[in-house]
Amino acid sequence: MFVRYQHVERIDADETEGLLDGVCHIFPKMDGSNMCAYTEDGEVRTMSRNKEIQPPEPFATFVQGHPGIGRFLRDFPGLRLYGEWMVPHTVRSYVPETWNRWFVFDVTAEDTSAEYPWGDGKMLRCDGRQYIPYEEYAPILDAYGIEYIPPLAVIDRPDLKTLERFADVENTWMVAEGAGCGEGIVVKRYGFVNRFGRTNWAKVLNRSFCVFKVSSTGNRREEKRDGTSTEHEMALRYVTQDLVDKEYSRIVAESESRKAVPGQLLGTVWHCVVTECMWDAVKRYGSPTVNFKTFRRECELRTKMMRPEVFGLRGLEVLEEGS
Repeated sequence: MFVRYQHVERIDADETEGLLDGVCHIFPKMDGSNMCAYTEDGEVRTMSRNKEIQPPEPFATFVQGHPGIGRFLRDFPGLRLYGEWMVPHTVRSYVPETWNRWFVFDVTAEDTSAEYPWGDGKMLRCDGRQYIPYEEYAPILDAYGIEYIPPLAVIDRPDLKTLERFADVENTWMVAEGAGCGEGIVVKRYGFVNRFGRTNWAKVLNRSFCVFKVSSTGNRREEKRDGTSTEHEMALRYVTQDLVDKEYSRIVAESESRKAVPGQLLGTVWHCVVTECMWDAVKRYGSPTVNFKTFRRECELRTKMMRPEVFGLRGLEVLEEGS
């Protein structure tokens, strides 16, 4: 069954109110692709953030070829592994050995009353928890040879200044020496339930990611510390891989040359977003003020990131070309 991973919220969002009122784990925020491995009807399944996937998708192929992941999922039926599949996106300062690896960042339980014996007389008890704490899942993943993201620190009642220091200075996990810090941090408090009855984690971005280049003329769009702007958030939500792939396939099928014209793909995706998604955006974002020139640039950049080969780009060149 497809179970979408939670949306990691802003540190000042209503959904994360009270998150810092206890012992918090501070993790590096990795810039990869959100992927999940789980079992259904005894079979190992894989999914991206938005859909189930199968080989020859690279992550699905990776899971099939990793014996430890399959053994874990069969030994712990009902547990899901969510992790970051490290393929190049925006951040290019990771050490080379980071790429094409999967780092688990959360282990969740479908049945929160389940108990799992493991190792030499050990027992993992969910005890009503959907999110299994790091200290409990890490030694199990070690036993199965599954990689995971370690915390930068565990702090009781951290303040915002401390979190910003971790985001700006201390988040160097898997980052090349002298290349600064990673994208930011994710803050978790296991057992936290917000006033809406949900568990949500929070993010704080590295200050260097709070300005996002959007045009070759040097215009910039300022972002908040949580990494958001309305235009950027809308582009992330509506310009999906599925949408771009669907329009790409349709254009290719209708083209005599069996190729997608770059400008046509950009225009078609933009048209779909404007005609099909605006009502949802009004409801979701509360009648926002939107700079449509900026929004279109964001959508076009996302389209290029999804299909760089159409524009004669490699994936790592996309932001350079758009900056």
